Amino acid sequence: MKRALLALAAVLAAAATDAHAFCVFNDLKDKAVVVTQEEHPDWKRQEARFQKTIAPGQSACCEFKDMNCNPNGRPNSLVGLEVSVSAGETPLKCGPVGTPEKGRQVKLSGDGTLRIVPNPKMEKGSTAPYIARIWTHDKQDVTGPSGLPCR
Repeated sequence: MKRALLALAAVLAAAATDAHAFCVFNDLKDKAVVVTQEEHPDWKRQEARFQKTIAPGQSACCEFKDMNCNPNGRPNSLVGLEVSVSAGETPLKCGPVGTPEKGRQVKLSGDGTLRIVPNPKMEKGSTAPYIARIWTHDKQDVTGPSGLPCR
């Protein structure tokens, strides 16, 4: 009995470790989201970095141990992502207020969650129709009450 419990505990621990990844969710109903990782520090991995077009209602993930999309390979590593919502001719880029469009990025931890959602404050006069919300692995929202605008 004791061996069986130890074996079960080992299997559950291994499964929990393997489940850590950063994930990007497109919670929009009718717009695609394009996510491109910042330039990779290892030029040999540049083509393998995280580059996804995520359809409405879909998601894409990267295991934190995958050095192609998480160069430091740790759950607490920060990865810079350029996030754009395909909205007409000019895509809307998500990121911190006051950051120039060219350098606008969303920083996500190696095991965090990024969700692109409709802006609930749009009816109250906001100029950003969509926002990015970021959570750490332990469900801590790091984007504050307003999220990161997509403009």
